[in-house]
Amino acid sequence: MKNWTRKEFLRASLLGSGAALIAGQTRLYGQVAPAAGSANGDIRVAVMGVGAQGSSHMKDYLNKLPGARLVAICDADSDHLAKQAAVCEKAGVKVKTFSDYRKMLEDKDIDAIVIGSPNHQHSIMTIRSLEAGKDVYCEKPLSHNVWEGRQAVAASKKYSKNIVMAGTQNRSSLDIMEALEYANSGKLGKIQWARGLCYKLRDSIGKTTGPQKVPDSVDYNLWTGPADLIPSRRNGPRGGPIHYDWHWFWNYGGGDIANQGIHQMDVARWFIGESSLPKSVMSIGGRFGYDDDAETPNTLISVLNYEKAPLIFEVRGLPMKPGMQAMDAYRGGRVGVVVQYEQGYITVSEGGTVNIYDNTNKAPIKALKNGGNGAHRANFVKAVQNRKVVHGLVEECHYSSAACHLANVSYLVGAEKSNAAISESINKSAEASETFDRLLAHLKANEVDVATRKSVQGPVLMIDRKTEMFVGGEKVVTDAANKSPLRKRVGRGEFTIPQISPAVAKV
Repeated sequence: MKNWTRKEFLRASLLGSGAALIAGQTRLYGQVAPAAGSANGDIRVAVMGVGAQGSSHMKDYLNKLPGARLVAICDADSDHLAKQAAVCEKAGVKVKTFSDYRKMLEDKDIDAIVIGSPNHQHSIMTIRSLEAGKDVYCEKPLSHNVWEGRQAVAASKKYSKNIVMAGTQNRSSLDIMEALEYANSGKLGKIQWARGLCYKLRDSIGKTTGPQKVPDSVDYNLWTGPADLIPSRRNGPRGGPIHYDWHWFWNYGGGDIANQGIHQMDVARWFIGESSLPKSVMSIGGRFGYDDDAETPNTLISVLNYEKAPLIFEVRGLPMKPGMQAMDAYRGGRVGVVVQYEQGYITVSEGGTVNIYDNTNKAPIKALKNGGNGAHRANFVKAVQNRKVVHGLVEECHYSSAACHLANVSYLVGAEKSNAAISESINKSAEASETFDRLLAHLKANEVDVATRKSVQGPVLMIDRKTEMFVGGEKVVTDAANKSPLRKRVGRGEFTIPQISPAVAKV
């Protein structure tokens, strides 16, 4: 994928070049029955991708999860692989190592796969793992784009002897479950809206002057997988030319709404109580405060209209003021969820703990202490043992992941406008206006001249929830949105994603 500017993206989409698909060979497996496990009954687990998130999973299986044991790790970066193999050996565990996950899937001594790779690999690794007869835990988001997420869901139904659990760990929070029961009892009245917050400091990743050399330790073709094979255009202090900062490039990630925000999107949608996509989406934002290589917005508002209530999502990557580490807060939350009802509201923290307030906004009328999201990985072990997923259903993760992608598409096909014009255009929506006013105050505090600096306003995109495509509106814009790689991308060559579902599940 080219590093698109917004104007280039829209133009290329309209011309069709943004939707070019490369056909290729697929690696197919027949459906295999669940593996029997090791002689002592432990579930034999392998981790794909042992960078930041994957290494955390790896260490859990080394130390904390009875009933399962780590037997193999895989990474396209030989340095990562060697480093984590040494960690395992120090813990007294000798693991098999693989650079190519497809070779790992041929190993009959592996029962379950944990996917901790970058976002653009999640769907294809899930599908291939199921085809190989493995149980799967896939980190969030389920997908890089809406279409491939639907294929992963379809694969979970086709290869139903094996299970898939998504890494949306708040689904294991006992506090959230109790809060949902409380809210659904009617004690707070009717839901008014849900708001997801991702106020998380994101510094500049710096500015390069051209393509960057891929480290010799990385098999770049394998690392890229179904994404477009293009030169690296980043070399930040955290991730270098390859790692971590891929989050901020459309070819691999979707910014913080699809990185951290998918967790809060999932919780907010859970409270709204709809297992589907929204009816429409609209986003406003930009990349403010610095000029760097990254493409995704560090500041974003998205309004997703569901039947029962709107979901408003906020991303802020800048601090309260320049030079500070502290972030803004909304009703006490920075990374979390606020759900407003007629007679009170509920707050959910990043860790899955919950407080319930009445509208006086004083001390909580109910502070829940049953436990946050820490049990999620242990719940995967239980799911494999019991052959049933209770927490982290793959289709629910698909809807939450897709909501993030749809919000990003609205931004990508949007146009730069003055903030005054944007304010005027959204003044009929109380929630959107109030959110945008706070955003402008936040930018002013960060010394952004909001009178002259423009923001991107995306169109209101209507969504057909049966086909999971954009419909109606201005044809030129709708066509561009549907051609977005965040709506559909099928991969490339040997990493082409198989089409399992020509349609989608019922709404």
